[in-house]
Amino acid sequence: MAIRHLKERHLRTESLMNNFNVDPEDAIRYSSGNQTEGAGAAGNQRTSTSTAIYFDQKVDHAGTNSSTFKQRFYINSKEYVPGGPIYLLNSGETPASPSYLFAGEPYTLAQATGGMLVIMEHRYYGASYPVNDMTGQSMRFLTLENALEDVAYFIRSGRDFIRNNTGISIPPDSKWVVVGGSYSANLAVWMRMLYPDIVFAAYASSAPLLVSTDFYQYDQVVGRALPCAPKIAEAIEVLDAILDYGNRALIDSWKRAFGLEGLKSDSDFAGALTDQMSSTVQYYVPPQQDSKDADAISTLCGWFGRSYNHPLQNMADMTAAYIRNNGIDPVAAYSSGSGATDYGIYQDGRSWFYQVCTQFGYWQTAPPAPLRRLRSKYVTAKWQSAPCSQFFGSDIVGMPDVDSFNNKYRGLLPNVTRVVFVNGLLDPWSRLSVSVDTDVSEQVINEGNNVVITMHRASHVADFYLSSSRTDFGVDVARKSILSAMKGFLAQAYSSA
Repeated sequence: MAIRHLKERHLRTESLMNNFNVDPEDAIRYSSGNQTEGAGAAGNQRTSTSTAIYFDQKVDHAGTNSSTFKQRFYINSKEYVPGGPIYLLNSGETPASPSYLFAGEPYTLAQATGGMLVIMEHRYYGASYPVNDMTGQSMRFLTLENALEDVAYFIRSGRDFIRNNTGISIPPDSKWVVVGGSYSANLAVWMRMLYPDIVFAAYASSAPLLVSTDFYQYDQVVGRALPCAPKIAEAIEVLDAILDYGNRALIDSWKRAFGLEGLKSDSDFAGALTDQMSSTVQYYVPPQQDSKDADAISTLCGWFGRSYNHPLQNMADMTAAYIRNNGIDPVAAYSSGSGATDYGIYQDGRSWFYQVCTQFGYWQTAPPAPLRRLRSKYVTAKWQSAPCSQFFGSDIVGMPDVDSFNNKYRGLLPNVTRVVFVNGLLDPWSRLSVSVDTDVSEQVINEGNNVVITMHRASHVADFYLSSSRTDFGVDVARKSILSAMKGFLAQAYSSA
């Protein structure tokens, strides 16, 4: 599985920052790095740093390696009121971005509750690499357990670091709230579950808590979102029949039609066809009312409205245009094993591939018969996991033990309180998350001192990054509910103090 293809089809949030509505004055103020703005609400002199700062983090929390590495952080204490909560965002499978310091739901929460916002970069991403290369041996410190301990170690020992970089001494009994979107949201939930003594609450947007090596439900959500799903299924059925028949000349002619003639493997060819459909639904945002922007779903399905062509030809034309218009190198993007022996540092996609190979799986597969299939039956978990040993060595073989993992981390039944779970029903990852399948526009459920919020027309992490000025598909309602829930949690702490 080529790294680019895998990472884009899985948990991508970094590029979504382009959808933030940022106040121009804030953008200018933060762009100059460490700020000095007088006393401010907290009586501090340095209120934020969009310049990266680095914390000495342990390389291995449980092993014999006692060395440390530089882990990148950003802090915004502009909104902080003495005694206020500390919101900690681990960047997950993307580089830490200072853009989150002044836009998005974590910033909104800090602003509304007198909180400080701390952004920490996940180990093996961005600039926070504890190793000098990315061989299988060097990747061994990239485990979920180490990532969680990174957060815990910072919460327990980072007060001096915060004071040295902001001028603020936070109280020892400060309430830490871990927040995140996508995989980062998993970290938030698991931190609340495993470290309840130091993590007061959590906010988890689109958290795929139930790991899986046979995630066929992904396509079921995609199919529900796409009105052209029957035509796509018809095209896939014919494609699989062609691949089953095995006529080399016929298969190669269709590869050329799709713009994928460089792919030698038929499974790689079949797997490449999911890229556009998956991305369109997973990151779907309906255009604003009275906007001239194209609707991404309507645009995709428009290709299948050409009745004079067979659906397979329409899919070929659509895919070829997608590859051409996006400047994609099909071999680099979709060929299994592409880049396997490139052990150079700072390959975030390679880091994510290691995590799914060793712990998470998340392999998106074709649904079993008689369920409708929007991807080829050749897109199997075995095909997706096969390159793991090529990338990371013969010790990484077979499937990750997702059953043991789900037993340990409790899957869809995490033992937590004071967690806000948010999902959009158009998000394919919602099938692995704590959500409620509802036909109403929005639904908020209080359950076991947790809050579960469902957005009917939204997709992946929409509540996390979209501006609350979008009032046409439920994100504004969800964000008001998130803030209300968090204020309720904090009120419990302050009333009992």
